Amino acid sequence: MNSHDKKVIISRYKDRLEKFGPSIDSLASGTIDRRTIRFNLLANVDDLSGATILDLGSGLGDFYGFLLEKDIKVNYTGYDLSPDLVELAKKQFPDAKFEVRDIQIDGIEGRFDYIVSSQTFNFRLENENNMDIVKSCLKICYNHCDKGMCFDFLTSYVDYKEDHLFYYSPEELFSYAKTLTKRVSLIHESPLYEFALYLYPDFKGWRK
Repeated sequence: MNSHDKKVIISRYKDRLEKFGPSIDSLASGTIDRRTIRFNLLANVDDLSGATILDLGSGLGDFYGFLLEKDIKVNYTGYDLSPDLVELAKKQFPDAKFEVRDIQIDGIEGRFDYIVSSQTFNFRLENENNMDIVKSCLKICYNHCDKGMCFDFLTSYVDYKEDHLFYYSPEELFSYAKTLTKRVSLIHESPLYEFALYLYPDFKGWRK
């Protein structure tokens, strides 16, 4: 990611943490009920029990907390651009692993059963194209994922748009995902103006 855009994002969360403290308000991702809908979609990627999970854009580690509440035990790693969010997540969940990492620059360390990402790519970038960033990250993640991925996005099918947010074409992301694997699913039926994109490991097909 462009260094200026990264600094803007990091500064944005630093300011919100100073204003709201370590809470859902600092993440600007809506209400707890909306977050629960998103987390259920992420968890529906498969049976996560005992799995290794990478949460891209992990924030305060709330998805890990959600899984603990559901008594779903996983080996969890969270990556985030914000050092402040990472430090707070480490304090909240010392048994999980959190790192400051930009996967386009730093890559992904190791392999994971599942990679998930929620509300990570909503902020409209000033110096790069959001869609290009997302496609790059999807490809990087797919190459480090053994069982499945789920990312959520704001949809372009909305009645109103805010200038600081980026709204994604479900059709374009679905088409791109199909260049990575034949096994792609898109869910656009939640009560949110969002959709979830699922990718699973490719298969060779029926023909030998």
